Amino acid sequence: MTADPSTVRGVVAAPGPRRRRGLRRVLTGAGAAVLLVFAWYALGDLDWSVLTAVADPGDLVLLGAAFAVNALGLALAMLAWRALVVALGSPLDVRTGARIYFVGVLAKFVPGRVWTLAANIRMGQAAGVPPARMATVYLLITLTAVLTGVAVGLVAAPAVLGGAGLWTALAVVPLAVLLARPGLVHRVAVAAARVLRRPAPQREADAAGIRRTIVGQALSWVVAGVQLWLVAVAAGAPPLRALPLCLGAFSLAAVAGTLVVVVPDGLGVREAILMGALAALLPLPAAGAVVVGSRLVCTLSEVACAGAVLLATGIPRGRRSR
Repeated sequence: MTADPSTVRGVVAAPGPRRRRGLRRVLTGAGAAVLLVFAWYALGDLDWSVLTAVADPGDLVLLGAAFAVNALGLALAMLAWRALVVALGSPLDVRTGARIYFVGVLAKFVPGRVWTLAANIRMGQAAGVPPARMATVYLLITLTAVLTGVAVGLVAAPAVLGGAGLWTALAVVPLAVLLARPGLVHRVAVAAARVLRRPAPQREADAAGIRRTIVGQALSWVVAGVQLWLVAVAAGAPPLRALPLCLGAFSLAAVAGTLVVVVPDGLGVREAILMGALAALLPLPAAGAVVVGSRLVCTLSEVACAGAVLLATGIPRGRRSR
């Protein structure tokens, strides 16, 4: 009796795809472990002893609120990033977009921004987004984050330099210009690509998508500043005076850390800027506690959100076990 060729093919060919899937799972797990090691290393560089200034039970409630608020800011940043991908012509659902984005969040703890871009390109290609388009998204979202971060950062100027009316107006102007003329983002990206000798974006995103990205990114900066404000209030900062300073100082410090690519997640750069700003409100030991507490809250919420997203999106919808 002769065996059915299709049955033979099924028996012989089946282990191949299974082995490949198993190898991909192993490599994915190993990559995630490496990213978590770098995140832990970033936390290990901080001086934890200063956190005694925010160790009371009531302060821990504020730190928990800061954790939740920062997670909200991450969600807003992810939606802004996805809006840009869609605006450039790649229909990416929220589930897949969140997975790609938060793997990039973990990759930023590795020194050198190239790892975030590499992860985005690799995962984007698997989701049907061409590598060149994902590179364009990376360039445009970085530019949008810098422009909106500087605009929100001007909110802190009155607390440091005085002249509330003037500085508040200056904070509104760049955002208003970008919302009115979203095409400027593409032109600035082309100019930046020329200066950096990188390939220029080949396609201009639609205006509505750019506006959604600008609004989402600006809101994420504001929410992240609220996170810093909650930590500062826990350390004894006056709430009303601290709010505008924290909103602006965090976005400026984070932008500066983003531009310094030789350290993971701007470690040290962000802290130095925040220390200088918070010294206007708090003694240096308390300001140091706020800076370290904010870094702790941000890192833990980033790792927790990325882990939750990867667990929730690990099995694509519609897949059935055989």
